[in-house]
Amino acid sequence: MLLVRPVALSDHPEILALARQAGIGMTSLPPDAHVLDAKIARSVASFAGKPEAQKEESFLFVLEDTDRKKLVGTCGIVAQVGLTRPFYSYKLSTIVQAADNLGVYSLQRVLHMVNDYTGATEIGSLFLLPEYRRDGIGKFLSRCRYLMLAEFPDLFSEVVISEIRGVQDEQGDSPFYKNLAQHFFLMDFKRADFINATQGGQFISDLMPKYPIYVNLLHPDAQAVIGVPLKASLPAKQLLEFEGFRHQGYIDVFDGGPTMQAERAQIRTVRESKHVHLIAIKSVSAKPAYMVANTVLGNFRMGCAALEELDGGVAMNSEAADFLKLKPGDTLRYSEI
Repeated sequence: MLLVRPVALSDHPEILALARQAGIGMTSLPPDAHVLDAKIARSVASFAGKPEAQKEESFLFVLEDTDRKKLVGTCGIVAQVGLTRPFYSYKLSTIVQAADNLGVYSLQRVLHMVNDYTGATEIGSLFLLPEYRRDGIGKFLSRCRYLMLAEFPDLFSEVVISEIRGVQDEQGDSPFYKNLAQHFFLMDFKRADFINATQGGQFISDLMPKYPIYVNLLHPDAQAVIGVPLKASLPAKQLLEFEGFRHQGYIDVFDGGPTMQAERAQIRTVRESKHVHLIAIKSVSAKPAYMVANTVLGNFRMGCAALEELDGGVAMNSEAADFLKLKPGDTLRYSEI
């Protein structure tokens, strides 16, 4: 069976192995042992209700194949970004330039560096081993986080964002980065991305120009990938769109990938999920058709299970109840798969 649970300190070796497979560009899961150790410790403290600072909780989940006793994926939520480390984006906007006496009128696309998402909740760290990208597992892993947003709304912002990896070539280089940021950072994409993942983005403010960037002055290769997701990340973008996320013109400073945005209360799974009591444990013959979570922050488990909807609550079989640490009288949150 597949179980989504909070990361534990003992998961560090397997998390590091997953991060190494995730590749360049996934700044929320960097392949650095020390950074991951701190990330895991921060998550453990957050689930325990003891974050270093209020509203700076960071929750990392692992997907465990309990039959094989193996971690096969990750996903996560950062309660509020940009409070201690600046969170930079480019905002794509349009300006009008005209010379009436010459009869010249033009629309120009311009990139402005902004911190507009400071305080927003970010969902990220989504990675699944290739052999498990089947049977809706990736969709479940992506969507299950919304059960937590729905169950603990006070922990999260009203605005939720997700960064999608931008276009990279076969060597892992970004045409957007190569034709813009590299001129100022004087280092290759992989190194800059690693520094951003492990040390934060202060060097972006230190080295990047403070003035707007006119898009038509960029190399055509860079222009062509603005707001375009990496092919492998297109399914993740489509899942976000299914939930109601939209691209509002913000892109990643490094690879130009789109940042997706939604109002927390309007996310489909948040809006449609139900908070009920488990009123019976009995044989339920239906196939697993629901994402189900318990409601205990310190051991917030999620999985797929069959439910029978009854007056006053639901019933589930004993295996699923044990799996999710539920007993009659407990509350749970669920949504259709």
